[in-house]
Amino acid sequence: MSVLKKLASQTAVYGLSTMLGRFLNYALVPLYLSKFTPAEYGVVGVMFTYASFLAIFFALGLETAFFNFAKQTQQPAKVFATATYTLILTGFAAILTARWIGPQIMDWMGYPQYPELIEYLVYILAADAISALGFAWLRQQDQPWTFAWIRLTNIAVNIVSNLFLLVIAPAFGDFLLNHKTTFLGLTLSPEQFSGDTWHSIATWGQAQAQPHAMIANIFISNLLASVITLPLLSRTFTQLKEGFDVALVKRMLKYSLPLIIVGLAGMINETLDRLLLKNLLPANIADAETGMYNAFYKLSLVLTLFIQAFRFAAEPFFFSKSGDADAKETYAYVMRMFVYATGGIYLLTMLFMPWIAPLLMQNPIFYTNARGLSIIPVLLGANVCLGLYYNLSIWFKLSGQTKMGGLIAAMGAVVTIVGNYLFIPQYGFVASAYTTLAAYATLVVLGYAFGQKNYSIPYQVPLLLLVLAVAIVPIVCLPVYAPSISHNYYFLLPLVYGAMIYLIETLLKKRHAAR
Repeated sequence: MSVLKKLASQTAVYGLSTMLGRFLNYALVPLYLSKFTPAEYGVVGVMFTYASFLAIFFALGLETAFFNFAKQTQQPAKVFATATYTLILTGFAAILTARWIGPQIMDWMGYPQYPELIEYLVYILAADAISALGFAWLRQQDQPWTFAWIRLTNIAVNIVSNLFLLVIAPAFGDFLLNHKTTFLGLTLSPEQFSGDTWHSIATWGQAQAQPHAMIANIFISNLLASVITLPLLSRTFTQLKEGFDVALVKRMLKYSLPLIIVGLAGMINETLDRLLLKNLLPANIADAETGMYNAFYKLSLVLTLFIQAFRFAAEPFFFSKSGDADAKETYAYVMRMFVYATGGIYLLTMLFMPWIAPLLMQNPIFYTNARGLSIIPVLLGANVCLGLYYNLSIWFKLSGQTKMGGLIAAMGAVVTIVGNYLFIPQYGFVASAYTTLAAYATLVVLGYAFGQKNYSIPYQVPLLLLVLAVAIVPIVCLPVYAPSISHNYYFLLPLVYGAMIYLIETLLKKRHAAR
């Protein structure tokens, strides 16, 4: 099982960088919530939702296609170069389009007062799509530590830019214009800062405190981080000397274009509810409801980060194992370990939610909202289902049946669209949470059913369901809405859960040894 130890170690490295990076990124959420009203934060949420959908088209599914064809052709550099040149061409076309009809696009989105945001988004998405291939190369070449430091640098630039534009620049501008004697705790002499140049700097700094500028600065910070990432990946782009293979790109696109449907459907399941909240609710509450839902969605922080870290490590691992005689048994074992981990994270997240919510949200208008708190276990359950689907979906990627993957994803998207349209007008963002759970559960059921017919993997379904039941069922009764937890016996649940896993693994090892 040394290869599985390698998967676990790489998941840990990806997890360390992803969790630390995302945690630092999520540390910006309290800053945003302290600076913005729910309606203003809703604007940010809606725009990044649009960005999530556009990112699918920018990527063209070529990240997964790279892993597949690198394995098939045994020429990863050629495959990487061809995919990268393709994304450079499509990204350039998107930039020209945004510069040509950007204001009209923002008017259609419902934010004509922010015409500059679409250009920021397109530059970000074009850079990120190319960077994603660079990161895929590092994953395929087993370079998780290089992956980690570049990702962390990207996030550090984003955080520093946010702090400078949202906090330091406005404070410095206010200091210069109002002749305060201190700035961020330092004693300064305002007489040092005189003249037209300093006055212009002060005026610019103070202007960054306006809501319009603050919203734009979030996107500018992301843009700086995305652009700086490209030179950090410069060594991976030395593979571009391999040139562009027209025949290869046709084969890759035939494989990857159905993955756009998979990605689009996945993004519908993940983020369309924000757009529908804005469009299906009355205008006077739409942005506030969207902002509230967006904030509570982020409370599934640890589980979301673990699933993403696992995906980074597992996708190249699954492709590399596909030719082995025991590949299917390995996939089943990975699924069992994954369920152990996600069940434990669900349990611990719910246990500590009375402390996590105030820590991440800061603003009482959010973490004291009873409706918002009620959807936390639902959204966590949805993330568990999403992680299960990531494991199950490997069958259509390995077998080349990406069209079937698109069909399954489309069915989940139908659940999302219908559920939100029917119930948002009456229940608001609570309907979105339950619909997300229903959509991801649908993907799990369909992914398993179709997978077993086309690429049967011996998953231990009763055992997996038992583990999830022990992790989830008792904890949903936890009084997470109370200021303190009076039922201390709830903290025995992790011990019970851990003992159950130990017992299961011991029995399975004995059974295996007896064969």
